[in-house]
Amino acid sequence: MSVPLYEPLDSEKGEIRLLELSPSPEHSSPIKCTLHPVKLSEDPYYEALSYTWGGKGNGQDIILNGVTFPVFENLEAVLRRLRHPTKLRTLWIDAICINQDDLDERASQVKLMRGVYEGATEVVIWLGEPNVGAELGLNRLAYSLIARNEKNRERQWAIQKELFNNTGGAATKYGLWFSSSATRLNTEMEKDEIRELLCRPWWSRVWIIQEAVVSRKLKILCGEWEVEWDKLNAETKEEDISSKQAALMKVMHPELFSFADSTFDDIDIMRQKWRDSNTGKVTNSLGYELLYNLRRLACTDPRDRVFAFSGLMAPEIGMALSADYSRPVVEIYTRFCRAVILKNGTLDILNCTRQWRGVPKPVTNSRVYSVYERVKYHDTTVKIQYEGESEPGPGSARLPEGWERCMDGGVVTYYDHRTQTRHDESPIAGIIHPAVGRLDRQTCPKGCQKVWDHLGRPSIKFGLLDEEVPPRFEDSAFPGLPSWAPNWAARTSQDPKPLLDWEKKIDGPGAFNASRSSYASVSSDLDDRVLSLTGLEFDTIKDLAPAWHPKSENPPLSRWGIAELEQWPTLALQGDSACPYGSQAERLEAFWRTHIGDYPGDGAVPSEDRIYVDLWFDEEGWVKSVGDIEPLDSMALGGADDAITASRSLYEYWRKINGKGKFFNKLREIWDVWAVAKHYVPYLQRVYDTCAHRAMFVTSRGYIGLAPWNAQPGDRICLLSGAKTPFLLRESKENGHYEFVGECYVHGIMGGEAWAQYDGKELETFYIC
Repeated sequence: MSVPLYEPLDSEKGEIRLLELSPSPEHSSPIKCTLHPVKLSEDPYYEALSYTWGGKGNGQDIILNGVTFPVFENLEAVLRRLRHPTKLRTLWIDAICINQDDLDERASQVKLMRGVYEGATEVVIWLGEPNVGAELGLNRLAYSLIARNEKNRERQWAIQKELFNNTGGAATKYGLWFSSSATRLNTEMEKDEIRELLCRPWWSRVWIIQEAVVSRKLKILCGEWEVEWDKLNAETKEEDISSKQAALMKVMHPELFSFADSTFDDIDIMRQKWRDSNTGKVTNSLGYELLYNLRRLACTDPRDRVFAFSGLMAPEIGMALSADYSRPVVEIYTRFCRAVILKNGTLDILNCTRQWRGVPKPVTNSRVYSVYERVKYHDTTVKIQYEGESEPGPGSARLPEGWERCMDGGVVTYYDHRTQTRHDESPIAGIIHPAVGRLDRQTCPKGCQKVWDHLGRPSIKFGLLDEEVPPRFEDSAFPGLPSWAPNWAARTSQDPKPLLDWEKKIDGPGAFNASRSSYASVSSDLDDRVLSLTGLEFDTIKDLAPAWHPKSENPPLSRWGIAELEQWPTLALQGDSACPYGSQAERLEAFWRTHIGDYPGDGAVPSEDRIYVDLWFDEEGWVKSVGDIEPLDSMALGGADDAITASRSLYEYWRKINGKGKFFNKLREIWDVWAVAKHYVPYLQRVYDTCAHRAMFVTSRGYIGLAPWNAQPGDRICLLSGAKTPFLLRESKENGHYEFVGECYVHGIMGGEAWAQYDGKELETFYIC
């Protein structure tokens, strides 16, 4: 009689299974493993694997407890890399150590994930197998300067010969791909391959956040290369830009401040927060911002958008709902939201609710960092007119849309995917091309897509149809999800940033407290789709200006030329005899403070800082002198003249509206130019964060506020028990219930001023569907 592969676990007592990987000196020999149960409380010794499952692919069966056991291609590959030639290796790997066919066991083991990764001696991050180009980046990360130069020198010249048809001389003079320096060429090729590693599928999955954040020690494994996390961290922080230069540079050239995808930085920041919280330096504040900000990450099962972060959140949030994979997604999201309100007694989670039905999904241009993939949409044999050079030199230029550079047996041809014809000659041969920046070279062409195989290796897929209209979330998606429950699986291109900063204390400066210390009391029936909340109807939206949907995730330098924003003062500052703020001067103050979502009481910004918001209003167009902003490859190459021009124009306008004369001390004036820019940027960012994807409104009682873009005139501004901000509700015509519209900012009531006026009065009950 055969023995079951999986014996039952007592998850309530912290019992898990560990995998013992048998040694073998042969990489290709069959993989043999055994499972045995342990308790986390016994502090067992093991390493935990963090990886992406991928697809079945060419995965071969392994021998587990003496029987064959199927594994996916990526897992088989990492097991071969982890296997020691002479010693057993003890591991925890979810796909094997958890019975994936047992939903009850999966749910109970999810609760232990934090403990599993916290308890591991080391967490190994498996990025997959390297491709040819990845070796450049991995050598840079894994070896010392002298060793990596030696290892990469042969590969770099092979690239020059294979991809650029170059034997050395021209590369030294022109740097063919990146710059006028061969050294810079080689450095940028290495760094771009590191960037490509940071874009592999591992960085895009929701579960990896908890696995990486709570670990004692992280090691990255790609093929046979092992890289310490701290080494990768140091490599991504190499760009040296002084604080004075960094003021407007961060706004105008964010490309210089981000090494690659932001997931690495997110994890690194959260790791520091996690360590600080466990040493008592700060309170563990990871919570709603995790769920909201990391909606960009992918997962196969939308329920994991809640379950994957439960171990990182404060206990009152993370333990609000057990991981139950037998329930539908809509049910999980609804139950989780209600459970959190019950646990906390606040409505903070509703500040994450956004309109998503029928709204476009975010569209981002894929970046192609690997030189081996970029040559597929470039002609590497053309002439380039480099700046400062009298004669054009050899280089690379983008092929027309739909064209692919192909290499077969050393022979280069060009394929037109639109006509499905192959050509021996490039369509741009014989033309002298202008030099372009790194970001232009890295942007994936239209009709192409960067894809990864089961082992994490990237490639460019050609011949895709262009999408003229960005895809939208279908109204029929997630049927039955109430309007008040956040949809953690729906990140749109029009999501306003939450008004709340969850790290601020409710009774401290810089915090909203619209409903004072009231408590949110809701039904304990987690399956109830109607959310009953008590509160007060304060006002209604009377007039609504156009919403501002920025064209970029980076803030513009000023309001100048943005038609929607230039209509806001016309609406908000119109004469009203019943103005709740008093005089017109006081109404103007409410207007500019609304743009920054200013805090009440001691948290309000000083009145003298109004000048920085006036610089944003830019009534005279100081920003016109800056012109178009082109991306920079590196500060080391110069090109920061536009930031210098912008800083000087900003200073001159500041001096004019501030009534300041010119300084006779030139050093003092130079200092003030940078000082004004340094103080301006935080207000510029704050205006962007507050106003983007929102619309300014005026209420029936004359208040000024900001609403999400989907608000309408007639929406009711309600102060609800347990809420830190007002919320907008829209009455349903069918049954008298309400639809949840979203959070809003109303200047003059964010500190509980209006709630205090109604103290002692009977509260109304709002039934929200």
